[in-house]
Amino acid sequence: MKRGAFNIIELIFVIIILGILASVVVVKMSSMTRNAKEAQLKSFVGTLNRSVGPAIWFKSIENGREGSIAFADYDTDLGKYIEIIPNYTSAPALVNCNESGDGIFVSYLFGKNYEVYCRDGNTTTSPRFRLYNQTDSIYMD
Repeated sequence: MKRGAFNIIELIFVIIILGILASVVVVKMSSMTRNAKEAQLKSFVGTLNRSVGPAIWFKSIENGREGSIAFADYDTDLGKYIEIIPNYTSAPALVNCNESGDGIFVSYLFGKNYEVYCRDGNTTTSPRFRLYNQTDSIYMD
């Protein structure tokens, strides 16, 4: 007896298998997107610490502000060096930088809550930025 096509049971099994594979792909893709956003935030904070923070710190010392970057504004100072990652939940504010390092510079929500903290500079120490995963309560540097 010659079979010309699939029977209904075989088609149902194929559809179920394709559905399972599709769900695995969707889960993996969402995980990859979150990991990519997290890597982007880590890179952003690294750039702030290595080049942008020291540049603004030097400008602060040069202008007699004793190394404090709390005066700086994104549009006039920070925007020359780096572009803020879009979709933040709290606007960038260097005025929140303080000596203890718990001032929130900017916040993001990419599946988890992330905050970029800022410790203000002084005459001997440059400012420091840290990425904090608020959802898991861990610093990511």
